[in-house]
Amino acid sequence: MKIPFCTFFYLVLTCNSSAQVVISGKIESKSGQPISLVSITLSNKNSNIIQAYAISDKNGSFRLVWSGQADSVKILASSLGYAKKEMIIPFVSATINFILEQAIIELKEVKAKTPPVWQRKDTINYNASEFKQQQDRVIGDIIARLPGVEVKPNGQILYNGKPINKYYIEGLDLLEDKYGIANNNIPAESVDKIQVLENHQPIRVLDSVYFSDRAALNIKLKNTAKMRLIGRAKLGIGASPFLTEDELTAMLFKKKLQFINTYKYNNTGLDNTRELTSHNIGEYINAIQNGAVKSDLVSLAQPGNPSIAPKRYLFNNAHVASVNQLMPLNATHQLRINASYVNDFQQQQSTRSTRFYLPTDTIFISEQNKFKSNLNHLQTDISLLANTPKYYLKNNLKFQGWWSAERSRLITTTEINQQLTNPFFNLTNDFRLIKTKTNYIQEWGSYVGFVSLPQKLTVLPGLYDDIVNNNLPYDGLMQEASLKTFYTDNYLSLRKRKSRMSAQYKIGFNIQSQNLLTDLLLDEGGIKKSVADTFQNNLHWKRYRIYSENNWSYENNKWRFSFSLPVNYNSINYSDTLLKAKSTENGFFINPSATAMLQISPMWSLSATASYNQGFGDISGISSGYILKTYRNLSNNNAPLAKTEAGNISASVTYRNPLKVVFFSTGIMLSRSKSNLLYSQQFNGNLETLLALRQNNYSNRATISGRLSKYVIDWKTSLGLNYSYGFGDQQQLQQNKLITFSNKNFSVGATISTKLSSKITADYSGTYSTYQSKSQIQSVANKIASANQTFSLNYYATDKLIFRAGAEHYYITNNFSPSANYYFADMSVRYKPKKSKIDYELAAQNLFNTKEFTTVLLMNNIETVSQYQIRSRQAIFKMSFSF
Repeated sequence: MKIPFCTFFYLVLTCNSSAQVVISGKIESKSGQPISLVSITLSNKNSNIIQAYAISDKNGSFRLVWSGQADSVKILASSLGYAKKEMIIPFVSATINFILEQAIIELKEVKAKTPPVWQRKDTINYNASEFKQQQDRVIGDIIARLPGVEVKPNGQILYNGKPINKYYIEGLDLLEDKYGIANNNIPAESVDKIQVLENHQPIRVLDSVYFSDRAALNIKLKNTAKMRLIGRAKLGIGASPFLTEDELTAMLFKKKLQFINTYKYNNTGLDNTRELTSHNIGEYINAIQNGAVKSDLVSLAQPGNPSIAPKRYLFNNAHVASVNQLMPLNATHQLRINASYVNDFQQQQSTRSTRFYLPTDTIFISEQNKFKSNLNHLQTDISLLANTPKYYLKNNLKFQGWWSAERSRLITTTEINQQLTNPFFNLTNDFRLIKTKTNYIQEWGSYVGFVSLPQKLTVLPGLYDDIVNNNLPYDGLMQEASLKTFYTDNYLSLRKRKSRMSAQYKIGFNIQSQNLLTDLLLDEGGIKKSVADTFQNNLHWKRYRIYSENNWSYENNKWRFSFSLPVNYNSINYSDTLLKAKSTENGFFINPSATAMLQISPMWSLSATASYNQGFGDISGISSGYILKTYRNLSNNNAPLAKTEAGNISASVTYRNPLKVVFFSTGIMLSRSKSNLLYSQQFNGNLETLLALRQNNYSNRATISGRLSKYVIDWKTSLGLNYSYGFGDQQQLQQNKLITFSNKNFSVGATISTKLSSKITADYSGTYSTYQSKSQIQSVANKIASANQTFSLNYYATDKLIFRAGAEHYYITNNFSPSANYYFADMSVRYKPKKSKIDYELAAQNLFNTKEFTTVLLMNNIETVSQYQIRSRQAIFKMSFSF
């Protein structure tokens, strides 16, 4: 990989090493006095398109920089009260001076037009009206078209390829990281502009101390929307079957009070729970390490969701409510309350065929599945906030309750009924305080959390009697599994900045205590009994960790360097009271990382990162008793504690030109990981058993990806292109034989959003992707290729009447199942009477009445073909009211 990596950087540097021409000078009056605030522009000799511009300072000085190509250029100086002056000069670096003469200017009536995108310091402003289309209802519809901004299917927002770190509404953080609530509810007509705050540091105390390479989004509302209650209501009814789609939303965005309160219900396939998704990646990673993320111990065997819109396949009956309020307590402190509740009944019919390619055999499993679930999910987050230049305080008290009951009826070689009770409870408090002192910044942090995950999987009738009941028949199996976790993390940090250098020194400790209880029971005539000790776990786990994190950084006008040296000592004690076995593991780990960033020009930047991490595994990897994960998966981890090592190197190039509305980013990532455990895959009929064995296991991965977006002002068109290519390898033990799997993937996609005329707009997106997997036991690689396209057309017959048509096409081909094409079409008509706050819409979905959809998944030696039932043709009439 060294040659492509070096070539990549050579090309980038070569492209940017073309000579930059600098034209500087001074503006004076005839009396020799400097003139400030004079506009100086540079353009090609025979063109009026501005390529560079500058404003003279208080000394009359200016400086123009352009790296384009031309023989001669035109320099124009203009200022109110002075006659314009123009020079045509050779395009080489030079110093030129202007002497302007005063002039009386007759001002004509002009109409000022705001450009679609403009920049002021580190803020890029998008004029919402330039990107808004007549059919748009909410701000999320506009954000999806902004050049340089990408919205993922789950609602996550990226700017130039990196996730945003904050989403503000009028400069206030109402929603933390659940900004889908704003995207899906704030009316599009209420928004004046969308701001991207580049290199945004959300903690004001650290603004000049700790550099951030992430951006934030700030929604600026129109004056008419700032001081009044904004509301939206919708009633919908349709068929077939009986359909309804209702919602009520109330919003207020004052300086001293903000809230968004919503209630939504539908049984039409809309997944309104997506707007409650949390997009804070750093917090999610910490939650995984703390054991605060719901990770099921057992589950029903069923295929994952297909790669199409939920409205196609989701058979739901969902109530979703949220309350979000931000209010001041005094001049510096705020109280924020975010709460949500979901009640959702879902059902799905699917068929799945799975092939396991083994060194000496091929296992084929076919499953017809009828699945039903009833989910209740409650989340609350109460936060006390203070964010000033001298003081930062944040205390989050969170509760999450999850009550879920799932049922599945499977047809394989026999009929199998499954039931899963799936509760989850999580209570945490996260405290953080930062204060400025005379010569340094001091920070205290404390996190405390408790998690309970009791689950129960019931399988009827009794299976695998040769393994669990000495070849005697029985009625059913019941897998009970419970995990309780207590976690606390506490630290003290000191930060100091001197000139261009800054440093942080952090010390802390954390404790994790867990108890894993599992038991596999037989049901014989209503009497339940344990199978055997080998199918039980009573595992107690305690992890003590002392750590020190040291960070140093340096920055000047072009370069930024940072180096991190985390050092931690781990002591882990775990014991199984059933086996009367105890073990202790101690480890001292150093996990360094370094980052370098170069601002080549105001438009071009380079960055590179390298990191190395090592650590121990968690409690899930040391359960010595067998656990029935699904009705056909047994897992046993009677092995030493996992120890992992991982190294990563990445580099990226970013280009942004707000004047020409062009944004581009591309990057490469190389990774290599090592584990001291290897998992062995064994089959007994349809029953798959995974065993953890002590053996070094390596995996490697390389990925190149990028994104280009451009807005063509004259055409009112947003264009986007993205691409990704990756390859890697990993090891697996099958039937006692070590197999190395290599894989490759490639994808390319394009998006177009355009205004064809004053009455017609169109949107298109398309993606083509391939995936290939091969091992040394295969003579031919397995391959999958797919192409997805969506197209929509809006026709504005009048200011009151909008017609919309949409179509989707999906194509899937592979070398182990038949190729398939799937087509969907939707139509709608919307009418809004003049001066009315009510609009009426009639929408029809799945006009071709497509009945099913197939997905193909390839992972190492496993091929999976899943077929899903699709919602039939349906129509719904909606009335929407705004206030």
